Amino acid sequence: MKKDSLFFNFFKDLPSCFFQMIGRPESDAQRYALDSIEYKETAVRLDGVFRPLQPGKDPAYIWEAQNYASKNVYANLLSKIGRFLDHGDPEQDFVAVVIYSNRSLEQKNLRPYRFLLESKQLVRIYLDELPPAAPDQFGMGILELIAAKPEQALEKAQGMLPRVRTAKLPKQLQRKMLQFIETVILYQFPKWSREEVEKMLQVTDRRQIRLFQEGREEGREEGREEGREEGREEGREEGRQEREEGRKRQESMVRHLLKIGRPIAEISEVSGLTSAQIRSLTKKPKK
Repeated sequence: MKKDSLFFNFFKDLPSCFFQMIGRPESDAQRYALDSIEYKETAVRLDGVFRPLQPGKDPAYIWEAQNYASKNVYANLLSKIGRFLDHGDPEQDFVAVVIYSNRSLEQKNLRPYRFLLESKQLVRIYLDELPPAAPDQFGMGILELIAAKPEQALEKAQGMLPRVRTAKLPKQLQRKMLQFIETVILYQFPKWSREEVEKMLQVTDRRQIRLFQEGREEGREEGREEGREEGREEGREEGRQEREEGRKRQESMVRHLLKIGRPIAEISEVSGLTSAQIRSLTKKPKK
């Protein structure tokens, strides 16, 4: 599932985290407004642009969240930069930012783009290589959740929630932090229902999570489109792989709950597995 909308909404509500992520002062956020731009005639869309409130003074930050491996990352980026300048102010200074969950997603052949990679106009961010967030840096902690593997993200989120609830934050900001933590876990475990995630995180607030609903609907539409393009056979194979992935994640969730001492009855209620199925996961596989 794409995480573009997750990043956009996160940076929209917490713009200081973007500037902190790229090594700029958090106060820079006060001088920018975030936009998502689509050029309909060419179907080119920018994940996000921080437009300077004073264009002649500050650069625009054109950012892209890259969540899968592709050999066209920088070719596409250059195309988008050109569209942005051509359709706006060609004299606007800019900095491009590409956000990767990890370095393995970066394209292998970088030589054709060395003029950009070696300049100060490109910032590459690998979320899993950012310095560890301090206990009170909740925004940066949420970025760590996005980059982490699902089981690690769940464990980190369970540790963050009590700190956020007890932190001396404005109520509105505190609610946003709690919602984003839950939303990231929903993205990490797309087969889980909202109720299951709430139980895992011990979240009692049952407000609808707009981001997750949009992301899930986006995923359904992408699946329908891919099914039409790739044919029934590939659709069946994809479905099989998704079921297998869902089974593995369910088992991983159950093992995590057993590890932290949750009662089998509670795990059964959350996972839908019987007590016998849960106990079978505690047995070591035969060699």
